[in-house]
Amino acid sequence: MTSKRQYIVYPNRSLQRESHVTNLNSRKVNFPSSSCNSENNISIRKPENREICHNWILSIPKNAAKDSEVEIPIPPSLHRSLTDSKKSLIGSIIEECGKVQIHFPSNNQGPQKVIISGTTDIVEKAKKRLLQLAEEEQAKSYSVAIPVKSKYHQFLMSKNGGNLQSICEKTGVRIIFPTFKNKDQESITIIGTEEAVKNVKKVVEVLLKDLEDVVEDNILISPKFHNYFVMQRGQLLREIIKEYGGVFVTFSYAGKQSTKVTIKGAKACVEAAKKHIQGIFDPLGSQVTAQCVVPPKFHPFIMGPICSRIQQTARECKVQIKFPDTEKTTKKTHPEVQEMEKDKGGKNVRKPASTSPKKSDTTSTSGKTENCKEAAQALETLVPVTAEVQVPFHLHPYIIGHRGSGLRKLIKDFEVHIQVSQPGGNFHIISIMGLEANVEQAKTKLQNQVKALQMELDDQTLRSFRQTFRLDSKYHSKIFGNKGILISQICTEYDVTVHFSKKGSNSTQDQITISGSKSNILGARDAIMNMLRKIEKTVSREIPLNHHVCANIIGFGGKSIQKIMEQYHVDIRVPPKGSHTNSTIIVSGSSANVQEAIDYILSLEKHFLSVGKSDPPSDHHKRGGVCNTAARTYKSFGKRNTLRNVKSTTHPPHLDNAEDFPKLKQQTPPKFHPWRP
Repeated sequence: MTSKRQYIVYPNRSLQRESHVTNLNSRKVNFPSSSCNSENNISIRKPENREICHNWILSIPKNAAKDSEVEIPIPPSLHRSLTDSKKSLIGSIIEECGKVQIHFPSNNQGPQKVIISGTTDIVEKAKKRLLQLAEEEQAKSYSVAIPVKSKYHQFLMSKNGGNLQSICEKTGVRIIFPTFKNKDQESITIIGTEEAVKNVKKVVEVLLKDLEDVVEDNILISPKFHNYFVMQRGQLLREIIKEYGGVFVTFSYAGKQSTKVTIKGAKACVEAAKKHIQGIFDPLGSQVTAQCVVPPKFHPFIMGPICSRIQQTARECKVQIKFPDTEKTTKKTHPEVQEMEKDKGGKNVRKPASTSPKKSDTTSTSGKTENCKEAAQALETLVPVTAEVQVPFHLHPYIIGHRGSGLRKLIKDFEVHIQVSQPGGNFHIISIMGLEANVEQAKTKLQNQVKALQMELDDQTLRSFRQTFRLDSKYHSKIFGNKGILISQICTEYDVTVHFSKKGSNSTQDQITISGSKSNILGARDAIMNMLRKIEKTVSREIPLNHHVCANIIGFGGKSIQKIMEQYHVDIRVPPKGSHTNSTIIVSGSSANVQEAIDYILSLEKHFLSVGKSDPPSDHHKRGGVCNTAARTYKSFGKRNTLRNVKSTTHPPHLDNAEDFPKLKQQTPPKFHPWRP
């Protein structure tokens, strides 16, 4: 059993992955440990379906005896191509042959053999297929090394290098050039089928033979374009030498106005370099230089941040744009002042100012004629325009914003320059400079901001209107309402603010101030006066109540009296807290409502007095308040007075009497403890 135990226990075996295992997941099987001497004992913890589990475990070694394992020696150089995920060769074998496992060695140490495991017939089928694929990959991996000088590598890799790229695509071979890490830098490797590699080798050898033949050729280039070779630290010259096999390019020195440029090197490289140079300089021969007048003060704006704007124009128009150098002026002169010169006799002669544009105003564009015209039009559109917006001086802080945030947002959104009220100028003008379209958008935005700010200030001015009128202070609390409900409704309806004077100020304690717009103030004042007329029509009556039942009528937290106020639409003033002697309440409202409320309160008083001494307000509230008192029967009061009647008896309570000392539920007997000194 021990020899076959590995087929049952080891998780890497395919037998453990059979569908039978899913039916036995709820069972627990204990195998003896490897150090245990027991070879035949396997315990099953759960007795359910143990016959099924027993038969399945016994069938595993029988099925394992049918499996076989085969080792195939395959060169390590083919392992990578066979296991390539893009080719999916191993996956095709598994799909074709069925349930089989193919294991490749993980490292280069030890025996480099591929292991195939599974049933005998499937293993044989997979072995034949794997050997067939290995032979095909071996045939494709035929390689030959050809010595090639490193200076020709860049030329061979380029499009001009004998069309090697198209040859490789047709034949299916690969040409590997050495990298900086390779020790051998003087050879290239061709990999593919044997026949294709030999054909490509012949083509490369012919090409290398032509490269060894050194020739010299000339090309005519105007001397004014010779500086293109050496500009930007000779970048163009270095690119030609590197890409075309290290050819030598020589041209006339300064002072010798020669148009001949000499190219020396391999024949194929010289021809390719000559075509490349002609493609660069032939269009330059048809170039013209045009001038465009742009005032120097606009040069920084036209160039843009980090010259981005002018570089984009040069790329789009395919021209070169050159701005004049800045002149250092030693004297401050006005452009309209005529120039003064002295003649030979020492007399001052006044010459008229020159009408030709200054050198500092001239911008040069070089390129084709049509491109130069297009660039000139583009430069004209880049010349900024200036617009002025009338902004009242008191609105400038709102436009500028906190630490200039408002102006910065306008400048960033519309790409313009904004200048606010220069010293000594008109303080109500803001200047906007930029492209015409951007200036119009920024101007519209600024004008809208000014209108919105002006409307807001006008609205604040209207809302700052105040009116004060006098009203007897005894009506203030009634107009204010319970927790300010009445006056809050007026403020919300008319969008005003109402201020009552403080109590104690003899001169102004009867004043009410209303703030807001004029029309709203008048409406709020009329509403207050209408409320005052209603208050004057109300009547107030005082009711003296028995101080024993006053708390019962008011209720806990005044809830009972509040219900009476809501029911009869009256206002009831109760005595302050802590006053035990004063029990008079004041009822205010219409005559009919006041009379009904008083009748109801007196009936409650009569009821409480007839029942007996009232309960504390807290107990009364717990039983539902005054409104529910009338619904209670006299029995409830009798029950509450039972304990009082018992306490008033003359005889003392007896321990044996169940009424005096009732028994508690679930009474436990007392525990007795031994006495100790």
